[in-house]
Amino acid sequence: MVASMPITSALQSWGWGEVKKLSGWQPERVAAYQNDELIAAIQLFRRSFVGPISMLYASRGPALRDIRDLPRVVEALKQQAGGAVYLKLEPETGQPALQSAPEFPQMQLEETIQPEYTIWLDLTLGREGLLANMENMHRRNTRLAEKRVVTTIEGMEAFEEFWRLFEETNRRARLLQHAKYYYQMVLKEMNQPLGQAFISIARLDGKALAAGLFVAFAGKIDYLYGGSSRENSNAKAPNGMHWGAINWGIENGCRIYDLWGVPRQTEGSHAAGIDAFKEGFGGQRVRFPAYDVSLSPLYGVIKKALRLRKNWVNYRTRGTTRDVL
Repeated sequence: MVASMPITSALQSWGWGEVKKLSGWQPERVAAYQNDELIAAIQLFRRSFVGPISMLYASRGPALRDIRDLPRVVEALKQQAGGAVYLKLEPETGQPALQSAPEFPQMQLEETIQPEYTIWLDLTLGREGLLANMENMHRRNTRLAEKRVVTTIEGMEAFEEFWRLFEETNRRARLLQHAKYYYQMVLKEMNQPLGQAFISIARLDGKALAAGLFVAFAGKIDYLYGGSSRENSNAKAPNGMHWGAINWGIENGCRIYDLWGVPRQTEGSHAAGIDAFKEGFGGQRVRFPAYDVSLSPLYGVIKKALRLRKNWVNYRTRGTTRDVL
């Protein structure tokens, strides 16, 4: 099964730490040992609120030797907390979605910052194995895309085409986005040891119809951002865009393709259409639990304030307090 494979998230890489500085998160890198053995590598992000009040967050981390080491790692991180109100950890275990998350003393299961659920494809199955796992219509559309669009793997030279489609899609779906420079920095900084950032772009008669910004790191590809046009929908450009990235991953020895984010529950979700599209690839739905570790009596107050702020942003953007994912 895909979820049994040990992996390290791109969001724990050095490049991602450099990217997040742009949005006010300060990276702090820590290694945890038991005797002389490395048991975890952690990239923490410190977010300051008011004055010295802050939180520490490991996005899709720590990278662990074993999930059972998490309590030891937490004890080590408490020594590094530097006045933080709480720790939020999201170890990328990739456990099956229906499996209960491991529980640990003094660690609360809480809502995640990164998407809690996603779909993983096992790239070791190869092209034919992946096609066989797809839903019938999805397989048909992917094969149509192979014939109708030209999909290429590119870098910064394709950024403007990607950006046009990304903005168009976000306006249509009423989704928030960072400034343009942020995504350019992802494309730049995530080209690093063990990693590569690229754009997969599907064109019809030279016009871009779908494009995605992907990050490959340590054997896994993450689909982080993407967009598509409603023009020429019969060309099945989104299928072609993903299929191009999947094939690049197979050719470059990657093991996992992360479709990055599906709703906790589809019913009534703003992202139900996205969920249906991603489910069509036939992968395994996996879950990434989040653990909060309270370090101050202010923890409850800060958590409530952050939730209220998120509700307000959701309502202002989409007219509902519900999260997208």
